[in-house]
Amino acid sequence: MYPDWVLKHKIKGTNISQIKGKYYLYAVSSKWDKEKGRAQKITNEYLGRITEEGLILPKSKSGQIETPVTVKEYGASSVLCLMGADILEKLREVFPVHGDQIITMAALRVIEPSPFKRLEHYYNMSYLSETFKCLNLSAGSISVFLKDFGGNREKIVEFMKGFIGGSEHMIFDGTSILSKSENMEINRAGYNVSREYDPQINLLYAFACGIKQPVYYRLIPGNVRDVSAFKLSVTEAELENVVVVADKGFGSEDNFKMLEGASIKYIVPLKRNAACFDTAKLETGNKASFDGYFMFNQRPIWYYKLSDTVVFLDADLKNREEKQYLNNIEKNKDGYTMEGFIERQYKFGTMILKHNTSKTPQEIYSLYKERGEIEQSFDFLKNLLEQDKSYMQDAKSLETWAFINHVSLLLNYKIYNLLREKKLLAIFSVADFIAHLKYIFKVKINGDWHISEVTKKTKHFLDSIGFHIT
Repeated sequence: MYPDWVLKHKIKGTNISQIKGKYYLYAVSSKWDKEKGRAQKITNEYLGRITEEGLILPKSKSGQIETPVTVKEYGASSVLCLMGADILEKLREVFPVHGDQIITMAALRVIEPSPFKRLEHYYNMSYLSETFKCLNLSAGSISVFLKDFGGNREKIVEFMKGFIGGSEHMIFDGTSILSKSENMEINRAGYNVSREYDPQINLLYAFACGIKQPVYYRLIPGNVRDVSAFKLSVTEAELENVVVVADKGFGSEDNFKMLEGASIKYIVPLKRNAACFDTAKLETGNKASFDGYFMFNQRPIWYYKLSDTVVFLDADLKNREEKQYLNNIEKNKDGYTMEGFIERQYKFGTMILKHNTSKTPQEIYSLYKERGEIEQSFDFLKNLLEQDKSYMQDAKSLETWAFINHVSLLLNYKIYNLLREKKLLAIFSVADFIAHLKYIFKVKINGDWHISEVTKKTKHFLDSIGFHIT
């Protein structure tokens, strides 16, 4: 097996030979051998030595070394440009000077998650350098860009508003980003789900249910909980006539007063130990006392209303939770007792949603279940894009860092929603998508660009998603 930087030079009509640890490229053809009854490969011409920097051609008759053949990543970058055409259009509209640079930086981070200082290398190795020519992505230039661009939050919000559109339902949630800077006011010691108290920043995100993609972000200090920044975010994004779906962290009386005071419709879960949770109907075991049921993912969900809340019962979930609790008792896990089981028996499999909408219980339940989408957004940011920490040293650079990540996230969701539409998410991930396409290259030979050969596996993948690389 040859390294990828060697294999990318093997296009139709060529062959690679390894001699004493070095790699050489030859032009080959075939000729029918009558005696053997099959085609015989013939080496026609030595094309040059393959290095990590490129293909070094043999010396010409004049004794001068010719310019290396140019090989650039093409598949992933071309598809991202095609799928992200609307993103680029909006970037060029709002940021006419920097639109091309932003989409290029964002696409490169999708293809090769890496620090900004390495973008110049990946840019030169990508066909993006031909699509968006002469961009200065040196470490020094990017450092200046980060500081200058991030000072215009109003323009960033203007761009984000272009994707909020008429989305009726928004899901808000926050996640913590560890920060390695000691110079920013926003960088504070705070508590996160990993029980870390390191200096961090909170990243508040909004997900639009209708178009199934993240549409808005806001950076807040690490010691400020996202609930207290919620109202200002709604105001900045100019969200109107929306139903905000939040998590249990929003379920306090103060937050409900804030939401009501701002005339914001909401759906928020309450904890099972909430004082308003009346289990009397659950204790009877008589479904006739419920208000009804509906089917969700091919299983029945029973419900009954309590003032401004709705209690839902999922029998499948109830069985799983009961089984898990009893298994923990059998394993003698601390805090799990038969007394505890009896106390919780009527609450297993339940969910209590407080709301101030006119929606039906089925609509309320379905909307809340879409919360998993924003968790997917954070997974993309922290795992696929590897942006779980920031090394930015000032607030403006941090804002630019977050915005480039946001555009990368939009590109990720173009892929994710395509795989969802094609019902391929159980087979392929976004990372699989990029991995298949990033090894499709364009090779410049004698001034002309040629697409490299595509493996059968990649061709099958492209056929399954309806894409053809040209």
